[in-house]
Amino acid sequence: MTSNVTLTSLVCFIVCDGGPAAHFAAFVTHLFTQNELQISIYATGPALVKLKDSHLPNGIQLVPFTLDDSDRDQQEKVAEQLIDDCLKQGARTLIIDIGNKFNAVFQAVLSKHNLPSDTIRSWCYYDNPEPYVPGGYSIKTEETIKVSRYILFANMNLANADSNIYSLPEKQIDLTNKTIQGIGYYPVMEVEKLFQQREIEKDTIRAQNNWTDVKHLFVYFGGNNDAYFDHAFPAFLSSLSQIDKNLIQDILFLVHQHPAAKKQNRDVLVLQDWLSKTNQVQIVISTLKNSDQAQIVADAALYYQTSMAPQFALLGLPTMQVGHEVYRDVLVKYDLCYTATNATELAIGLTAMKERNGSSDEIQQNKQLIYNAVGYTPEWPNNLRRAIYDYK
Repeated sequence: MTSNVTLTSLVCFIVCDGGPAAHFAAFVTHLFTQNELQISIYATGPALVKLKDSHLPNGIQLVPFTLDDSDRDQQEKVAEQLIDDCLKQGARTLIIDIGNKFNAVFQAVLSKHNLPSDTIRSWCYYDNPEPYVPGGYSIKTEETIKVSRYILFANMNLANADSNIYSLPEKQIDLTNKTIQGIGYYPVMEVEKLFQQREIEKDTIRAQNNWTDVKHLFVYFGGNNDAYFDHAFPAFLSSLSQIDKNLIQDILFLVHQHPAAKKQNRDVLVLQDWLSKTNQVQIVISTLKNSDQAQIVADAALYYQTSMAPQFALLGLPTMQVGHEVYRDVLVKYDLCYTATNATELAIGLTAMKERNGSSDEIQQNKQLIYNAVGYTPEWPNNLRRAIYDYK
């Protein structure tokens, strides 16, 4: 890891995963354009890719670092180096993501420094709007929270005194003696831009990919955890192979991988094996640049679990959660999507989505409901400043 940061930074963001990286990009852009702070972002893996594509303002320091997922000693050394860099800059606030194994390592190393909170405060940022996330995020979150004192929630609702978060469906994470605060952030502005881009860019991107003659382009947004690879995605394919082929002959299914899933390509291998046994379904792996483009071209969205799910409804995309079991996320709780755990339910959902387009009235009706459910407030910049400037 190399650093060319200045000695005037006051806030350091440290991030490993793409989801929180997108949030951090919005945070630092707002703070920087308000001329409030000098900022450094240390990023690795999918987070680094996401931030490089985010067109951060000139002047924000983006510093790459490298992790060895299998080497705890190496991770501790990286954590120590990151902490030293931040302290040398005079950083008063650190904000790190929460659902990566390295986050717990970082917080554990930082705690050994015994730094008083009026010198430096390290917030862990819970970016997902759901109180429980299957597939490992919530388990890793609990590990990070155990060695952390300060917890930030994107969803304001999760920071309420009577709210609970979970590492497993029935196992509550202990927040006793933790300082918790809600920011109220959801990428509302980004969703509104996507809505406009769908109007402007949809036909162009389709033409570039030879999809102009595709009647229905349904995008399956993939995940990056064992629950998705081993259960949800195979269940979708199994159900798909059992339904009437006349129903899907005019549908092209585009599987858009989670960026981090491309490293091992487990879902691609599952799909290739499945395709070797059937040739009656039009289904391909997406080569689109990012999930934004996938949402721009989609006629409908399918998924099992993703923090992007509320975006689909805000965009007016007919949406279906499909997998081995129902995951009660925001869209399911408020009946804003179809659900399918078998071939019959999948066929019903696909039929309905082929016939339905989200009207502007429907989108407007759902908007405030979704905002409330994900704990969004337009006051999030003030809440973020409070976390940064309140050292008491």
